[in-house]
Amino acid sequence: MGTRAIGGMAAFALAAALGTGCATTSRVEALEKRVGALETRVSAVDRKADDAIARATAAEQQAAAAADRADEAARRADAMFKKSVSK
Repeated sequence: MGTRAIGGMAAFALAAALGTGCATTSRVEALEKRVGALETRVSAVDRKADDAIARATAAEQQAAAAADRADEAARRADAMFKKSVSK
């Protein structure tokens, strides 16, 4: 083979390698974008979960306070009933 043929084959191989590299780069970039989008979605879900936990904690505290008030009201009602029966 002549030097022209070898040079042509080398140029063709270089062009093929660059073309494959570009295709690979675009695939990598596409995957990086997808990973970035997934990370954003996971972050949003984490924030929503944290908000839900905070709301659940607040609801639990409100329920405990309501139960305490109900116990106190029942205690007072019992005391009033005992007082009225003992008269």
